[in-house]
Amino acid sequence: MEPVKANNLGSLDFSFILVTTTNPSPDLQPETRLLQDSILSGLRETGAYARVEDSNTNAVSGGIKIVASIREITKVSASSRQWYGGLAGKAEVVVRVELSDLLTGKPVELFEVEGKTGASARAGTTDEAIEQAAAKVVAEVANLDSQAARQLIQQRQ
Repeated sequence: MEPVKANNLGSLDFSFILVTTTNPSPDLQPETRLLQDSILSGLRETGAYARVEDSNTNAVSGGIKIVASIREITKVSASSRQWYGGLAGKAEVVVRVELSDLLTGKPVELFEVEGKTGASARAGTTDEAIEQAAAKVVAEVANLDSQAARQLIQQRQ
């Protein structure tokens, strides 16, 4: 399926956003849950979206669906960071994100984001890398919403 063309974003409904996450391994359940929680809370904290949920229990037909999939991960735990400091290495996560129109199922955008910590003197953990990646997802959704709003205004003029 071809993504929605950039000049057709005005037809999208951002009033309901469904967020789901996946991973390639059952060992990544805690990281997957943190990614989902971080995206959900980030979108809610913007105050720009009427409903941001992790399930569609009311069978809402309009809105945006986000599927974020952990593609790669290099873990660094808080205890490793505490014991080994910068020698514990870099925590990294690569997340593939698919945005689609909930009503039609048509893809809107496909992109990847990265979260990295430990590349400098300010070392971090896997959780921080995941939170960085989630913040980038939220920023991209806000960018698309802004583009959609501008296009809707232009269409009405």
